[in-house]
Amino acid sequence: MINEINIKRLDELIGDFDTPFFNYLLYSYDLTLQECEEIIEKLKSDIASNKIISNNIVSTLDDYLKSKVIDLEKQEKIEFLSSLIQEDNDFYIKYLKKYDLDSEDINMIYERVESKIINDNISDFEIKRYLEYYFLNSVKQLSYINELDNIVGRNYDTLIITNLKKKYPILQDRDIVEIISNMYGEIIEAKEFKKGIKNEFKRQCMVKSENKKAQCRKKLDYFVEGSGDSFSKLIKFKRLSKDDGKIIVSEIKEDISKGLIQPESIDGVFITKRFNDYNERE
Repeated sequence: MINEINIKRLDELIGDFDTPFFNYLLYSYDLTLQECEEIIEKLKSDIASNKIISNNIVSTLDDYLKSKVIDLEKQEKIEFLSSLIQEDNDFYIKYLKKYDLDSEDINMIYERVESKIINDNISDFEIKRYLEYYFLNSVKQLSYINELDNIVGRNYDTLIITNLKKKYPILQDRDIVEIISNMYGEIIEAKEFKKGIKNEFKRQCMVKSENKKAQCRKKLDYFVEGSGDSFSKLIKFKRLSKDDGKIIVSEIKEDISKGLIQPESIDGVFITKRFNDYNERE
């Protein structure tokens, strides 16, 4: 029922596309008669098919018109983008030609900037800025990739990886592969590495190590403090004192700080084993 009322109200507002309200829309949104007709027909279709339920048809129509205006703006910007990367365009000649990129690289850059237009409706100034940025970084990308390839080596067995795994023993092969994969992705997304690939790789290894240690501490805290009185019961069951429990927890924390324990290894079985090991020593 409400849909029928809305369509009827819409017909009253628009008439035969000649009412004062319709003329106001044409003037306000700077749309052509055909564009307005298409928008109104789409709105009627969406109402009839229950795609939308409107409590204020004027406000809903306003939203549809604004959306159309934004779509037209984006289309104009995409056309502007296309013109900027033409070889005879003054902007291309002055700012982009010097990078001597092939058509495949230029097409990739075009798609990135086009995506920003579609998703964020960036300004003409930002379009130019992103083009310059991506063209510059496209040249850097090859250097970045070559440097990262040298770090990877034939089988993730280069000296730098070996040394970092000694420095951060909590890092496993899969962690190194994940870090490298993420960095390749960042290179493709045109991230700039101001301190170089090698330093960034070292930094990400350090961050990954600290994050895994933090996961270990969080899991340990849960078993000690967040699992009810099970930890206290385990101390009593093993005929140990509270001080013994504190010593065991302290030893585990020390091993975590050294990177000797993986987060996934910390569970009830692990805690029980550490109690057993402590009992055997004592």
